[in-house]
Amino acid sequence: MADTVTVCCRLPHGLRLRLTPEGDVQRRAELSKAGTPDRSPTGYVKEVVVQGANRAPNYHPKDNVMLGRVGRTVVDKSFWDAWIAAHKDSDLVKNNCVFAELTDAKADAKAAEFSKVKTGFEPVDPEELKRKGLEAAA
Repeated sequence: MADTVTVCCRLPHGLRLRLTPEGDVQRRAELSKAGTPDRSPTGYVKEVVVQGANRAPNYHPKDNVMLGRVGRTVVDKSFWDAWIAAHKDSDLVKNNCVFAELTDAKADAKAAEFSKVKTGFEPVDPEELKRKGLEAAA
């Protein structure tokens, strides 16, 4: 089991995690800086679709409550290590919108840490709008 990790995603819709060929991002950046951007489609070495909070087992569309829920996807550890190295400065990583743990128990504990921390993608609460003197559109 040490060759996989459980990737947790706090975003409602999930993510596509992609790895580009080694050096491709830097090459494209240099070409763009020189004024001759490479407009060809970006090729990806590997892509993994990570489930979002709307795929959490305790999510129900009727309630539409996202806060405290995470989607979980089992991913090869080598892929995760390469992806996290390439995206360590991303706001997704810095704000713990996507994170990984080696075991389900650790994933549960880390998800519980962020159960009250908003991502900004939560649905609007009509009661909160009323409190602010606004009203929801009909």
